[in-house]
Amino acid sequence: MKTIYKPWGKEEWLELNDRYCYKRIYINAGTKTSYQYHHYKKETNYIIKGSAEVWLENDDGVVEKHAMSEGDFFTIDPPKKHRVIALTDVILQEVSTPEVDDVIRIEDDSNRSDGKIEHEHVRPALCILTAGLGKRMGGLCSHINKGLLPLNNKALISQLIDKSPKDYEIVVALGHKGEMVKEYCEAAHSDRSFIFVDVDKYEGSGTGPAYSISKCKEHLQRPFVWAVADTIISGDFPSLETDWLSLYPTDIPELYSTAEVEEENVVSFKNKDKDGYKYAFVGVAGVYDYSTFWQEIDVSSGEIVSAYYNIDRYKKVKAQFVDWYDAGTIDNYIKAQKDFQTAPNYSIPKTNGEFLYKVKDLFIKLSSDKSFIEGRGARAKNLEGLCPPLLYEGKNLYSYKWIKGRTLYDCDDTHVWEDFLSFAMEHMWKPAPRNVENILFTKQYFENICSKFYKHKTLERLQLFLSNREESYKNAHTVNGRPCSPIEELINNLDMDKLYQGLPTKLFHGDLQFDNVIYGNDKKFYLIDWRQNFAGGDIGDVYYDLAKMYGGILMSYSSMKEKSGWLSWSCSCSGEEASFEHERTPSLERFEKFYEDWLVSNGFDLDKVKTLTALIFLNMAPLHEKEFGDLCFFKSKLMLS
Repeated sequence: MKTIYKPWGKEEWLELNDRYCYKRIYINAGTKTSYQYHHYKKETNYIIKGSAEVWLENDDGVVEKHAMSEGDFFTIDPPKKHRVIALTDVILQEVSTPEVDDVIRIEDDSNRSDGKIEHEHVRPALCILTAGLGKRMGGLCSHINKGLLPLNNKALISQLIDKSPKDYEIVVALGHKGEMVKEYCEAAHSDRSFIFVDVDKYEGSGTGPAYSISKCKEHLQRPFVWAVADTIISGDFPSLETDWLSLYPTDIPELYSTAEVEEENVVSFKNKDKDGYKYAFVGVAGVYDYSTFWQEIDVSSGEIVSAYYNIDRYKKVKAQFVDWYDAGTIDNYIKAQKDFQTAPNYSIPKTNGEFLYKVKDLFIKLSSDKSFIEGRGARAKNLEGLCPPLLYEGKNLYSYKWIKGRTLYDCDDTHVWEDFLSFAMEHMWKPAPRNVENILFTKQYFENICSKFYKHKTLERLQLFLSNREESYKNAHTVNGRPCSPIEELINNLDMDKLYQGLPTKLFHGDLQFDNVIYGNDKKFYLIDWRQNFAGGDIGDVYYDLAKMYGGILMSYSSMKEKSGWLSWSCSCSGEEASFEHERTPSLERFEKFYEDWLVSNGFDLDKVKTLTALIFLNMAPLHEKEFGDLCFFKSKLMLS
């Protein structure tokens, strides 16, 4: 099958040989084919779907207009004039003689010439410009390209990809964190065709959208849509039946490129001019007359909109009015998150360069730490059968198929939680291999990695936390009415040697809280988040898993992803007075006592679990936004006291 892309839709050529041509023709509602005739080609059309006004020249040379719909058909003998106007979306089935290029166009909305139009035999493209540093986003883009910032659990760039027709080829201009963008596109949209273009300059003078798109020029010798990665518009992209600009009303033309519109067409265009017009251009455009676009654009200006300064050079540029969200500034991005968030968040927002996405039936985890991703991939192989198999492994992210089921939090069922404890005891904690020749060495090795993980890592995280807080955070506090010593004094008073006497295991999960365990529809348990290593080693500590689980029972992470509804949390600190609160379900409150009893009855040291849980909260504190980080910090102080 061959697809021919028309300004009014497309044709699918199912068969073309020396005797006949068989097509399926798709005409978009409100558009029309050329008013045309053929010298030799004879054709019969059958309307499979939709309604149309069909112009047919009769034997007397008079063009008659017929209302036709599903089930109607018509035959055209050469050289009779004809045209189809789609009143709704129309699907035609056409069988004709094989002279497919025999087309004489009397009138055509896109001003096409007679015969074969070469670019119609090439796939249209969507060009996404996402090379820049995203300076307007501040610290949000320190770890990531702005096009990968999450919105409703998908990257911004996915909002654009999903709006384009499935058969468009996607050209992506890469620059800042370009490798991340490439891997995300490959993992999240494996069903789409991509061309990735490396932009050699994306910072400083001479750079900008015009320069970026100029590097893509050889791939855009065809009709295409271009879009900047941080703009969001409502609805799918309009069809490429003509050139078009997406517009939105504005009262401050000096901030935007603006357009003057007459009878739905753009007739004048200005860039950031106080005497501009009332419609702002929002960063998404359809380019049908690509020859004129490339002639008009002034790359040296850095402004891609320079292609529209002489708008009269185009036959027609249609105004497409859209609902627009500019996600290119911090405030606007946060607003867009609130306006677009319809699905639950899958994690509490972090500041350490980790991002989670759900695209269709895929889950994707991205990190700016390549060793983190590499370690996760290797560990997943060791956890085969416990965690989902990875579908994509890159240097910056991995993906797996979304597991149908509920998290343990969502189950909110103590019986399911009890079953999971039995599952963990049976399947998760396998004794670490002993060095038969030197058991003492193995014991020393394990104590050494526990020391790195529990003491040295904690001290590093504490310094990271305090470096972003006021000096008073180092002092003693009264937390929820209870006096608490300075945090460093609390840590120094711990019996660290006791913490190092753990239970080594060669199979460990590493983040064993209820949001990271899925109870599948098949009644099986799946671990969906896991540590890449344990202090750089491949042996873990059962006590760390137990403490992680305990922390998730004491503090419902699921409820903290959203500060709305009846589940809520808060934290405040003024001088040496701090207070926090966090609610959880009655089921979790009941299960806390059951879990503590279960630990004791299975021979585990409950005090050690509680101490490690306090250290886990402290380690979490610098990885999250301020209010939640403070909650973790003061929760840790209170537990250590």
